[in-house]
Amino acid sequence: LASIALSPFLFQLKPQLRNTALLCGTFTAMGYISQSIALVDTPAATVSFLGALVVIVCPALAVAVDGKKLGFKDAPQTWISALLCLLGVGLLELGGEAGMMEMGWGDFWSVLQAVGFGTSFFITERMMAKEPTQALPITATQCAVSALLSALWALGDGLGAFNGMFEFGPYGSWLSTTADESLRSAFTLPGLFLNVDYTKVAAAAAFTGFITTAGNRVGETIALGKLSSSEASVLLATEPLWAALFANYLIGEQLGVSDAIGGAIIVISCIFTAVDPGWLREKLGIEYDGDTKA
Repeated sequence: LASIALSPFLFQLKPQLRNTALLCGTFTAMGYISQSIALVDTPAATVSFLGALVVIVCPALAVAVDGKKLGFKDAPQTWISALLCLLGVGLLELGGEAGMMEMGWGDFWSVLQAVGFGTSFFITERMMAKEPTQALPITATQCAVSALLSALWALGDGLGAFNGMFEFGPYGSWLSTTADESLRSAFTLPGLFLNVDYTKVAAAAAFTGFITTAGNRVGETIALGKLSSSEASVLLATEPLWAALFANYLIGEQLGVSDAIGGAIIVISCIFTAVDPGWLREKLGIEYDGDTKA
């Protein structure tokens, strides 16, 4: 749905960005697919917390690929923000009685989503630095590649190509000739939107496709034209905070003490990204050659 919404901009992508945008879309798809697998048997709180590792992935890529000086002495505000953000998300999502469950495959997929999304943010930042007017075509390409790879994944799953490795629930090979016709229709488009038994699912699919995927990805791409991926990843990692606030407002979920403390720390982490590194080094007593004037 997101790729359909953004399809008018797909062929406006400049030729010199095509290969990079396709690569970026592949990592975006990795993020979405691994996130979906993780959510099957892993608590959403754990998936969200491990997904916040994007605040580490982006600075690490900036150092490894671009050779940027992003050590603690070079950019203390970035690393303090990242650590505060992880702490805040941990308190917000895992501060309840359940806490962090036993480690399992779901945790692996959760970390992989952070690698996928973090890498896509990093690549997007580089593309936007070269072509700041290409936000919509870049986003359209990311969504199109994600849709294509997800469609191939769904086709393989529906035909039972994975031999049960990634089959969850009672549906099995839902696209096979032995599957119920109504099930095949409800699990594909446009059948999902025509089945009265899946009205809420269809509404959720439309909202996530048009708003939280197409709309959000456009906003992220534009933001990455103005901020570094390291800074933007901290802001994007505030997702659990907004989820908690909307859950409280819309469905009456109660916020505990750990939620309030975690939310406050996340807000502080976002503010920290704007702190002048020179001032921070001075307050922390960090000696730095770059601060010395000839």
